[in-house]
Amino acid sequence: METEFINALKAQVNLSAASQLAHWNVDGPEFYQFHLLFERVYETVNGKIDALAEQARGQGIEIPCKIFADVPDVEWSTAVELTKEIYDLVVEFQSELKKLHSSADDASEYGLLNVIEDILSDCNTLTYLLGSVTKKL
Repeated sequence: METEFINALKAQVNLSAASQLAHWNVDGPEFYQFHLLFERVYETVNGKIDALAEQARGQGIEIPCKIFADVPDVEWSTAVELTKEIYDLVVEFQSELKKLHSSADDASEYGLLNVIEDILSDCNTLTYLLGSVTKKL
């Protein structure tokens, strides 16, 4: 499960950092609505980083510094394009969480499964919010 934990944490940190950068850098006529949207994303994600990392440490898995080394460059020319970039990072994070969920299920790690399912629920909310914005604009 170590690889799955590290990959999920890396995706989570990447999503958090990229959405915070989006929050700081969005501009244009709809600045404030996107500013608040990206704030909601990074606050939601940040609220669960410790939960996942603590589960890893409970399994004896050391969290390597490299999870902070590869925050993606998010490039955009419009707020909608920026929203699509963040949406893709949420989907990537969901994918990594599902792999970790599968490993935890195989190992009957029920406490970990609860934490993952809680975070996946947050991801579902975020994909709905971000996806609805990109489809309407």
